[in-house]
Amino acid sequence: MDSSSPLVLPPTLVPPGTVLGTWRVQAWAGAGAFGAVFRAVPCHDEHASPVALKLALRPEDPRFAREARLLSRCHHPSIPRLVDQGSWRSPAGTLHPFLVMQWVEGEPLYEHARLHPPAPERVRRWLAQLAQALATLHAQGAIHRDLKGANVLVRRSDDRAMLMDFGTGLYPGAEALTPAMGFPGTPLYRSPQSWLFEIQFHGDTSALYRPSAADDLYSLGVTACRLLTGEYPELAEPFRDEHGTWHLKGVRLPRSLRNSLVVEPSLRSLMLRLLSVAPEQRGTAAQLAQELEPVPPVSPSRKSSSTRAPRRHGWLWVPAAVAGLALTVWMGRSVFHEPLEQPSVARAAPVKGDSPDAGTAGLGDAATIATPDKVPSGAMDQGMGEDALPEPEPGQVRPDQKGRCPRKGLVALNGGCWAETSVEREGCTELGGQMFKGTCYVPFIPPGRKHPPTSVPLKNP
Repeated sequence: MDSSSPLVLPPTLVPPGTVLGTWRVQAWAGAGAFGAVFRAVPCHDEHASPVALKLALRPEDPRFAREARLLSRCHHPSIPRLVDQGSWRSPAGTLHPFLVMQWVEGEPLYEHARLHPPAPERVRRWLAQLAQALATLHAQGAIHRDLKGANVLVRRSDDRAMLMDFGTGLYPGAEALTPAMGFPGTPLYRSPQSWLFEIQFHGDTSALYRPSAADDLYSLGVTACRLLTGEYPELAEPFRDEHGTWHLKGVRLPRSLRNSLVVEPSLRSLMLRLLSVAPEQRGTAAQLAQELEPVPPVSPSRKSSSTRAPRRHGWLWVPAAVAGLALTVWMGRSVFHEPLEQPSVARAAPVKGDSPDAGTAGLGDAATIATPDKVPSGAMDQGMGEDALPEPEPGQVRPDQKGRCPRKGLVALNGGCWAETSVEREGCTELGGQMFKGTCYVPFIPPGRKHPPTSVPLKNP
Protein backbone atom coordinates (compact mmCIF):
# COMPACT_ATOMS: atom_id res chain seq x y z
CA MET A 1 0.00 0.00 0.00
CA ASP A 2 1.29 3.46 -0.87
CA SER A 3 1.99 5.26 2.42
CA SER A 4 1.16 8.55 0.73
CA SER A 5 -2.41 7.45 -0.06
CA PRO A 6 -5.04 9.31 1.96
CA LEU A 7 -6.69 7.34 4.75
CA VAL A 8 -10.29 6.54 3.83
CA LEU A 9 -12.50 6.23 6.90
CA PRO A 10 -15.54 3.95 6.96
CA PRO A 11 -18.96 5.54 7.55
CA THR A 12 -18.88 4.47 11.21
CA LEU A 13 -15.93 6.81 11.78
CA VAL A 14 -17.23 9.97 10.13
CA PRO A 15 -15.58 12.71 12.24
CA PRO A 16 -17.49 15.54 13.98
CA GLY A 17 -17.95 18.51 11.71
CA THR A 18 -18.55 16.43 8.59
CA VAL A 19 -21.38 17.82 6.47
CA LEU A 20 -23.92 15.42 5.01
CA GLY A 21 -26.43 17.25 2.84
CA THR A 22 -27.60 20.19 4.97
CA TRP A 23 -26.62 18.54 8.26
CA ARG A 24 -23.45 18.76 10.32
CA VAL A 25 -22.33 15.79 12.41
CA GLN A 26 -21.75 16.57 16.09
CA ALA A 27 -21.04 13.15 17.59
CA TRP A 28 -21.24 9.41 17.04
CA ALA A 29 -24.26 7.88 18.77
CA GLY A 30 -24.38 4.18 17.89
CA ALA A 31 -24.23 1.58 15.15
CA GLY A 32 -26.18 -1.41 13.94
CA ALA A 33 -25.79 -4.04 11.26
CA PHE A 34 -26.55 -1.67 8.39
CA GLY A 35 -26.10 1.88 9.65
CA ALA A 36 -24.17 4.21 11.92
CA VAL A 37 -26.11 6.80 13.88
CA PHE A 38 -24.84 10.31 14.62
CA ARG A 39 -26.18 13.31 16.46
CA ALA A 40 -26.38 16.16 13.98
CA VAL A 41 -27.71 19.71 13.64
CA PRO A 42 -28.66 21.92 10.67
CA CYS A 43 -25.64 23.55 9.06
CA HIS A 44 -27.33 26.95 9.18
CA ASP A 45 -28.22 26.73 12.90
CA GLU A 46 -25.88 24.71 15.10
CA HIS A 47 -27.88 25.71 18.18
CA ALA A 48 -31.01 24.05 16.88
CA SER A 49 -32.41 20.89 18.41
CA PRO A 50 -30.36 17.85 17.38
CA VAL A 51 -31.51 15.11 15.03
CA ALA A 52 -30.48 11.49 14.60
CA LEU A 53 -28.67 10.96 11.30
CA LYS A 54 -28.50 7.32 10.25
CA LEU A 55 -25.84 6.68 7.59
CA ALA A 56 -25.69 3.48 5.53
CA LEU A 57 -22.58 1.38 6.05
CA ARG A 58 -22.93 -0.12 2.57
CA PRO A 59 -22.92 2.00 -0.58
CA GLU A 60 -26.35 2.52 -2.14
CA ASP A 61 -28.06 0.29 0.41
CA PRO A 62 -31.72 -0.02 -0.72
CA ARG A 63 -32.90 -0.61 2.86
CA PHE A 64 -32.68 3.10 3.54
CA ALA A 65 -35.11 4.12 0.82
CA ARG A 66 -37.49 1.42 2.04
CA GLU A 67 -37.17 2.58 5.66
CA ALA A 68 -37.79 6.20 4.62
CA ARG A 69 -40.99 5.25 2.77
CA LEU A 70 -42.19 3.26 5.77
CA LEU A 71 -41.53 6.05 8.27
CA SER A 72 -43.19 8.62 6.02
CA ARG A 73 -46.40 6.56 6.13
CA CYS A 74 -46.52 5.96 9.89
CA HIS A 75 -47.24 8.81 12.25
CA HIS A 76 -47.43 8.02 15.97
CA PRO A 77 -45.89 9.59 19.11
CA SER A 78 -43.93 6.36 19.75
CA ILE A 79 -42.46 6.25 16.23
CA PRO A 80 -39.58 8.65 15.42
CA ARG A 81 -40.54 11.27 12.88
CA LEU A 82 -38.71 11.26 9.55
CA VAL A 83 -37.15 14.70 8.97
CA ASP A 84 -35.02 14.34 5.84
CA GLN A 85 -33.15 11.91 3.63
CA GLY A 86 -30.26 12.14 1.22
CA SER A 87 -26.93 10.65 0.15
CA TRP A 88 -23.33 11.29 1.15
CA ARG A 89 -20.36 10.70 -1.14
CA SER A 90 -17.47 9.30 0.84
CA PRO A 91 -13.83 10.26 0.21
CA ALA A 92 -13.55 6.93 -1.65
CA GLY A 93 -16.29 8.06 -4.04
CA THR A 94 -18.97 5.62 -2.85
CA LEU A 95 -22.48 6.93 -2.35
CA HIS A 96 -24.09 6.18 1.02
CA PRO A 97 -27.77 7.00 1.69
CA PHE A 98 -28.74 8.55 5.00
CA LEU A 99 -31.91 9.27 6.95
CA VAL A 100 -32.53 12.15 9.33
CA MET A 101 -34.98 11.43 12.13
CA GLN A 102 -36.30 12.88 15.33
CA TRP A 103 -33.68 12.66 18.07
CA VAL A 104 -34.78 10.56 21.05
CA GLU A 105 -32.99 11.33 24.30
CA GLY A 106 -33.36 8.27 26.46
CA GLU A 107 -32.18 4.84 27.51
CA PRO A 108 -32.71 1.35 26.07
CA LEU A 109 -35.70 -0.37 27.66
CA TYR A 110 -33.96 -3.08 29.68
CA GLU A 111 -31.19 -0.75 30.83
CA HIS A 112 -33.76 1.81 31.98
CA ALA A 113 -35.68 -0.87 33.89
CA ARG A 114 -32.46 -2.06 35.51
CA LEU A 115 -31.60 1.42 36.72
CA HIS A 116 -35.17 2.43 37.59
CA PRO A 117 -37.23 -0.69 38.47
CA PRO A 118 -40.71 0.12 37.15
CA ALA A 119 -44.04 -0.37 38.89
CA PRO A 120 -46.60 -2.47 36.98
CA GLU A 121 -48.46 0.67 35.91
CA ARG A 122 -45.40 1.98 34.04
CA VAL A 123 -44.79 -1.36 32.34
CA ARG A 124 -48.42 -1.42 31.33
CA ARG A 125 -48.13 2.08 29.87
CA TRP A 126 -44.95 1.22 27.92
CA LEU A 127 -46.53 -1.91 26.46
CA ALA A 128 -49.65 0.07 25.52
CA GLN A 129 -47.51 2.65 23.71
CA LEU A 130 -45.61 -0.06 21.83
CA ALA A 131 -48.86 -1.83 20.95
CA GLN A 132 -50.24 1.47 19.62
CA ALA A 133 -47.11 1.99 17.51
CA LEU A 134 -47.48 -1.53 16.11
CA ALA A 135 -51.16 -0.92 15.43
CA THR A 136 -50.17 2.14 13.38
CA LEU A 137 -47.72 0.03 11.38
CA HIS A 138 -50.13 -2.86 10.92
CA ALA A 139 -52.90 -0.53 9.75
CA GLN A 140 -50.63 0.25 6.78
CA GLY A 141 -50.11 -3.43 6.12
CA ALA A 142 -46.55 -2.98 7.43
CA ILE A 143 -44.58 -4.94 10.02
CA HIS A 144 -41.48 -4.07 12.04
CA ARG A 145 -39.74 -7.50 12.07
CA ASP A 146 -37.17 -6.60 14.75
CA LEU A 147 -39.01 -5.50 17.87
CA LYS A 148 -36.80 -6.13 20.93
CA GLY A 149 -35.52 -4.34 24.01
CA ALA A 150 -32.53 -2.88 22.18
CA ASN A 151 -34.90 -1.25 19.67
CA VAL A 152 -37.03 0.46 22.32
CA LEU A 153 -35.91 3.65 24.03
CA VAL A 154 -37.57 5.15 27.10
CA ARG A 155 -37.59 8.88 26.45
CA ARG A 156 -36.40 10.92 29.39
CA SER A 157 -38.63 13.92 28.86
CA ASP A 158 -41.94 12.08 29.21
CA ASP A 159 -41.16 8.40 29.98
CA ARG A 160 -42.59 7.34 26.62
CA ALA A 161 -41.54 4.03 25.03
CA MET A 162 -40.24 4.74 21.53
CA LEU A 163 -40.07 2.01 18.89
CA MET A 164 -36.83 2.43 16.93
CA ASP A 165 -34.91 1.00 13.96
CA PHE A 166 -37.28 0.29 11.09
CA GLY A 167 -34.50 -0.94 8.82
CA THR A 168 -35.98 -4.43 8.50
CA GLY A 169 -39.55 -3.14 8.25
CA LEU A 170 -41.73 -4.40 5.43
CA TYR A 171 -44.85 -3.02 3.75
CA PRO A 172 -46.97 -3.89 0.69
CA GLY A 173 -45.09 -3.18 -2.50
CA ALA A 174 -41.72 -2.88 -0.79
CA GLU A 175 -38.71 -4.25 -2.62
CA ALA A 176 -37.90 -7.76 -1.42
CA LEU A 177 -34.39 -7.78 0.06
CA THR A 178 -34.51 -10.97 2.13
CA PRO A 179 -33.28 -14.10 0.36
CA ALA A 180 -35.24 -17.35 0.43
CA MET A 181 -35.04 -18.97 3.87
CA GLY A 182 -33.72 -15.69 5.26
CA PHE A 183 -35.12 -14.46 8.58
CA PRO A 184 -34.18 -10.88 9.47
CA GLY A 185 -34.40 -9.82 13.07
CA THR A 186 -33.10 -11.40 16.27
CA PRO A 187 -33.45 -15.16 16.83
CA LEU A 188 -34.51 -14.90 20.48
CA TYR A 189 -37.55 -12.87 19.39
CA ARG A 190 -38.58 -14.95 16.38
CA SER A 191 -42.09 -16.36 16.39
CA PRO A 192 -42.84 -20.10 16.61
CA GLN A 193 -44.39 -20.07 13.13
CA SER A 194 -41.21 -18.73 11.55
CA TRP A 195 -39.12 -21.43 13.25
CA LEU A 196 -41.59 -24.11 12.11
CA PHE A 197 -41.37 -22.82 8.55
CA GLU A 198 -37.59 -23.01 8.63
CA ILE A 199 -37.67 -26.58 9.93
CA GLN A 200 -40.39 -27.69 7.54
CA PHE A 201 -38.68 -26.27 4.44
CA HIS A 202 -35.07 -26.80 5.43
CA GLY A 203 -32.95 -27.12 2.30
CA ASP A 204 -35.62 -25.70 0.01
CA THR A 205 -33.92 -22.71 -1.57
CA SER A 206 -37.17 -21.50 -3.13
CA ALA A 207 -39.18 -21.35 0.11
CA LEU A 208 -40.03 -17.82 1.21
CA TYR A 209 -41.51 -17.10 4.63
CA ARG A 210 -44.20 -14.42 4.65
CA PRO A 211 -44.09 -12.59 7.98
CA SER A 212 -47.25 -11.14 9.49
CA ALA A 213 -48.42 -8.82 12.26
CA ALA A 214 -48.57 -11.86 14.55
CA ASP A 215 -44.76 -12.09 14.37
CA ASP A 216 -44.46 -8.57 15.78
CA LEU A 217 -46.89 -9.43 18.57
CA TYR A 218 -44.87 -12.47 19.57
CA SER A 219 -41.73 -10.29 19.68
CA LEU A 220 -43.61 -7.87 21.93
CA GLY A 221 -44.47 -10.80 24.20
CA VAL A 222 -40.80 -11.82 24.41
CA THR A 223 -39.86 -8.21 25.16
CA ALA A 224 -42.46 -8.04 27.94
CA CYS A 225 -41.26 -11.36 29.36
CA ARG A 226 -37.63 -10.22 29.43
CA LEU A 227 -38.61 -6.88 30.90
CA LEU A 228 -40.71 -8.35 33.71
CA THR A 229 -38.74 -11.48 34.60
CA GLY A 230 -35.20 -10.88 33.37
CA GLU A 231 -35.44 -14.11 31.36
CA TYR A 232 -36.41 -15.18 27.87
CA PRO A 233 -39.05 -17.76 26.95
CA GLU A 234 -37.85 -20.73 24.95
CA LEU A 235 -39.45 -22.84 22.27
CA ALA A 236 -40.11 -26.44 23.26
CA GLU A 237 -38.71 -29.27 21.17
CA PRO A 238 -40.45 -29.62 17.79
CA PHE A 239 -42.00 -32.93 16.76
CA ARG A 240 -43.21 -34.39 13.49
CA ASP A 241 -46.57 -36.09 13.05
CA GLU A 242 -47.30 -39.19 10.98
CA HIS A 243 -47.72 -37.02 7.86
CA GLY A 244 -44.26 -35.49 8.24
CA THR A 245 -45.56 -32.06 9.35
CA TRP A 246 -43.61 -30.35 12.10
CA HIS A 247 -45.36 -28.94 15.18
CA LEU A 248 -44.48 -27.17 18.40
CA LYS A 249 -46.13 -28.12 21.68
CA GLY A 250 -45.60 -24.92 23.53
CA VAL A 251 -43.40 -22.13 24.80
CA ARG A 252 -41.25 -22.92 27.80
CA LEU A 253 -41.77 -20.03 30.15
CA PRO A 254 -39.53 -18.73 32.91
CA ARG A 255 -40.63 -20.25 36.20
CA SER A 256 -41.36 -16.80 37.58
CA LEU A 257 -44.21 -16.38 35.09
CA ARG A 258 -46.15 -18.94 37.11
CA ASN A 259 -45.88 -16.80 40.21
CA SER A 260 -47.91 -13.62 40.33
CA LEU A 261 -45.69 -12.25 43.09
CA VAL A 262 -43.28 -11.55 40.24
CA VAL A 263 -45.60 -10.49 37.41
CA GLU A 264 -48.82 -8.59 38.00
CA PRO A 265 -51.70 -10.94 37.04
CA SER A 266 -53.32 -8.92 34.25
CA LEU A 267 -49.93 -8.29 32.61
CA ARG A 268 -49.09 -11.97 32.99
CA SER A 269 -52.33 -12.95 31.26
CA LEU A 270 -51.63 -10.67 28.30
CA MET A 271 -48.06 -11.92 28.07
CA LEU A 272 -49.13 -15.56 27.96
CA ARG A 273 -51.50 -14.74 25.12
CA LEU A 274 -48.78 -12.99 23.12
CA LEU A 275 -46.53 -16.03 23.56
CA SER A 276 -49.13 -18.45 22.20
CA VAL A 277 -48.00 -20.86 19.50
CA ALA A 278 -51.10 -20.24 17.39
CA PRO A 279 -50.74 -16.79 15.75
CA GLU A 280 -54.50 -16.15 15.80
CA GLN A 281 -54.57 -16.44 19.61
CA ARG A 282 -52.41 -13.33 19.95
CA GLY A 283 -55.16 -11.06 18.66
CA THR A 284 -54.24 -7.72 17.08
CA ALA A 285 -52.05 -4.84 18.20
CA ALA A 286 -55.09 -2.55 18.25
CA GLN A 287 -56.95 -4.94 20.58
CA LEU A 288 -53.92 -5.22 22.83
CA ALA A 289 -53.48 -1.45 23.01
CA GLN A 290 -57.12 -1.07 24.03
CA GLU A 291 -56.81 -3.73 26.73
CA LEU A 292 -53.69 -2.06 28.12
CA GLU A 293 -55.37 1.33 28.46
CA PRO A 294 -55.59 2.43 32.12
CA VAL A 295 -58.81 1.39 33.84
CA PRO A 296 -60.62 4.42 35.33
CA PRO A 297 -61.23 4.17 39.09
CA VAL A 298 -64.72 3.16 40.20
CA SER A 299 -66.46 5.92 42.14
CA PRO A 300 -68.09 4.96 45.48
CA SER A 301 -71.56 5.65 44.09
CA ARG A 302 -71.04 3.15 41.27
CA LYS A 303 -69.65 0.27 43.34
CA SER A 304 -71.49 -2.99 43.10
CA SER A 305 -73.73 -3.95 45.99
CA SER A 306 -72.45 -7.50 45.75
CA THR A 307 -70.70 -8.82 48.84
CA ARG A 308 -67.81 -10.00 46.69
CA ALA A 309 -65.80 -7.12 45.27
CA PRO A 310 -64.77 -7.44 41.63
CA ARG A 311 -61.11 -8.00 40.87
CA ARG A 312 -59.31 -4.86 39.76
CA HIS A 313 -56.28 -4.31 37.65
CA GLY A 314 -52.91 -3.93 39.32
CA TRP A 315 -52.20 -4.84 42.91
CA LEU A 316 -55.46 -3.37 44.26
CA TRP A 317 -57.15 -6.74 44.22
CA VAL A 318 -54.60 -8.22 46.64
CA PRO A 319 -55.14 -7.76 50.40
CA ALA A 320 -52.96 -4.97 51.72
CA ALA A 321 -50.43 -7.11 53.58
CA VAL A 322 -49.87 -9.44 50.65
CA ALA A 323 -49.75 -6.55 48.21
CA GLY A 324 -46.86 -5.01 50.10
CA LEU A 325 -44.95 -8.28 50.10
CA ALA A 326 -45.75 -8.93 46.45
CA LEU A 327 -44.62 -5.49 45.33
CA THR A 328 -41.38 -5.84 47.31
CA VAL A 329 -40.56 -9.14 45.64
CA TRP A 330 -41.62 -7.83 42.20
CA MET A 331 -39.50 -4.73 42.52
CA GLY A 332 -36.51 -6.73 43.66
CA ARG A 333 -36.73 -9.10 40.73
CA SER A 334 -37.02 -6.26 38.27
CA VAL A 335 -33.32 -5.48 38.76
CA PHE A 336 -31.58 -7.57 36.14
CA HIS A 337 -28.02 -8.69 36.58
CA GLU A 338 -26.97 -9.84 33.13
CA PRO A 339 -25.08 -8.36 30.14
CA LEU A 340 -26.82 -5.47 28.47
CA GLU A 341 -27.53 -5.25 24.77
CA GLN A 342 -25.95 -2.73 22.46
CA PRO A 343 -28.62 -0.48 20.94
CA SER A 344 -28.46 0.29 17.25
CA VAL A 345 -30.03 3.73 17.45
CA ALA A 346 -29.24 7.14 18.88
CA ARG A 347 -29.19 7.28 22.64
CA ALA A 348 -27.89 9.43 25.43
CA ALA A 349 -25.01 7.23 26.52
CA PRO A 350 -23.46 4.00 25.25
CA VAL A 351 -24.46 0.77 26.92
CA LYS A 352 -21.64 -1.61 27.74
CA GLY A 353 -21.64 -5.36 27.42
CA ASP A 354 -22.72 -8.02 24.98
CA SER A 355 -26.33 -8.56 24.12
CA PRO A 356 -28.33 -11.72 23.90
CA ASP A 357 -30.67 -9.70 21.71
CA ALA A 358 -27.95 -9.25 19.12
CA GLY A 359 -26.72 -12.81 18.98
CA THR A 360 -27.67 -15.91 17.09
CA ALA A 361 -29.29 -18.96 18.55
CA GLY A 362 -30.65 -22.26 17.42
CA LEU A 363 -34.23 -23.34 17.80
CA GLY A 364 -33.65 -23.84 21.45
CA ASP A 365 -36.05 -25.77 23.40
CA ALA A 366 -40.96 -24.89 21.11
CA ALA A 367 -45.66 -23.14 22.09
CA THR A 368 -50.03 -22.89 23.91
CA ILE A 369 -48.07 -22.37 27.06
CA ALA A 370 -46.01 -25.33 28.28
CA THR A 371 -43.61 -25.27 31.21
CA PRO A 372 -40.48 -27.36 31.71
CA ASP A 373 -40.93 -28.11 35.36
CA LYS A 374 -43.85 -29.77 37.04
CA VAL A 375 -45.88 -27.27 39.02
CA PRO A 376 -45.93 -28.25 42.72
CA SER A 377 -49.16 -30.06 43.41
CA GLY A 378 -49.95 -27.73 46.27
CA ALA A 379 -49.85 -24.71 43.97
CA MET A 380 -52.43 -25.85 41.45
CA ASP A 381 -54.24 -29.01 42.46
CA GLN A 382 -55.09 -28.77 46.13
CA GLY A 383 -58.63 -27.93 47.11
CA MET A 384 -59.43 -25.54 49.91
CA GLY A 385 -60.11 -28.32 52.37
CA GLU A 386 -57.13 -30.56 51.63
CA ASP A 387 -54.70 -31.30 54.41
CA ALA A 388 -51.45 -31.80 52.48
CA LEU A 389 -48.78 -29.42 53.71
CA PRO A 390 -47.59 -26.82 51.15
CA GLU A 391 -44.29 -27.71 49.52
CA PRO A 392 -41.52 -25.06 49.76
CA GLU A 393 -40.43 -23.46 46.49
CA PRO A 394 -36.81 -23.21 45.24
CA GLY A 395 -35.28 -20.00 46.53
CA GLN A 396 -37.83 -19.67 49.34
CA VAL A 397 -36.57 -18.47 52.73
CA ARG A 398 -36.29 -21.26 55.31
CA PRO A 399 -36.80 -20.96 59.09
CA ASP A 400 -33.71 -20.88 61.31
CA GLN A 401 -32.75 -23.71 63.65
CA LYS A 402 -35.32 -22.50 66.17
CA GLY A 403 -38.07 -22.55 63.54
CA ARG A 404 -38.31 -18.77 63.25
CA CYS A 405 -38.71 -16.77 60.05
CA PRO A 406 -36.67 -13.57 59.54
CA ARG A 407 -39.63 -11.17 59.25
CA LYS A 408 -42.73 -10.48 61.25
CA GLY A 409 -45.92 -11.73 59.66
CA LEU A 410 -44.24 -14.78 58.12
CA VAL A 411 -45.29 -18.27 59.13
CA ALA A 412 -42.90 -21.24 59.39
CA LEU A 413 -44.56 -24.26 57.81
CA ASN A 414 -43.13 -27.49 56.42
CA GLY A 415 -39.59 -26.14 56.22
CA GLY A 416 -40.46 -22.85 54.53
CA CYS A 417 -41.42 -19.28 55.43
CA TRP A 418 -44.84 -18.22 54.14
CA ALA A 419 -47.10 -15.19 54.06
CA GLU A 420 -50.49 -16.30 55.38
CA THR A 421 -53.38 -14.70 53.47
CA SER A 422 -57.14 -14.92 53.36
CA VAL A 423 -57.59 -14.94 49.58
CA GLU A 424 -59.64 -17.72 48.02
CA ARG A 425 -58.24 -20.54 45.91
CA GLU A 426 -58.32 -18.71 42.56
CA GLY A 427 -56.56 -15.68 43.95
CA CYS A 428 -54.10 -17.93 45.78
CA THR A 429 -53.15 -19.64 42.53
CA GLU A 430 -52.54 -16.30 40.83
CA LEU A 431 -50.33 -15.24 43.74
CA GLY A 432 -48.29 -18.41 43.33
CA GLY A 433 -49.45 -19.65 46.72
CA GLN A 434 -50.71 -22.99 47.99
CA MET A 435 -53.92 -23.79 49.86
CA PHE A 436 -53.76 -25.59 53.21
CA LYS A 437 -56.85 -26.10 55.39
CA GLY A 438 -58.69 -23.24 53.74
CA THR A 439 -55.81 -20.76 54.05
CA CYS A 440 -53.56 -19.49 51.27
CA TYR A 441 -49.82 -19.62 51.97
CA VAL A 442 -47.60 -17.55 49.67
CA PRO A 443 -43.87 -18.48 49.60
CA PHE A 444 -41.55 -15.69 50.69
CA ILE A 445 -38.74 -15.29 48.14
CA PRO A 446 -36.74 -12.12 48.82
CA PRO A 447 -35.46 -9.71 46.16
CA GLY A 448 -32.37 -10.90 44.35
CA ARG A 449 -33.03 -14.59 44.95
CA LYS A 450 -34.17 -16.33 41.78
CA HIS A 451 -35.71 -19.66 40.96
CA PRO A 452 -33.40 -22.09 39.16
CA PRO A 453 -33.30 -21.25 35.43
CA THR A 454 -35.53 -23.21 33.09
CA SER A 455 -32.69 -23.78 30.69
CA VAL A 456 -28.95 -23.44 30.30
CA PRO A 457 -28.10 -19.75 29.71
CA LEU A 458 -26.85 -18.80 26.28
CA LYS A 459 -23.11 -18.27 26.27
CA ASN A 460 -22.21 -15.16 24.36
CA PRO A 461 -24.93 -15.80 21.77
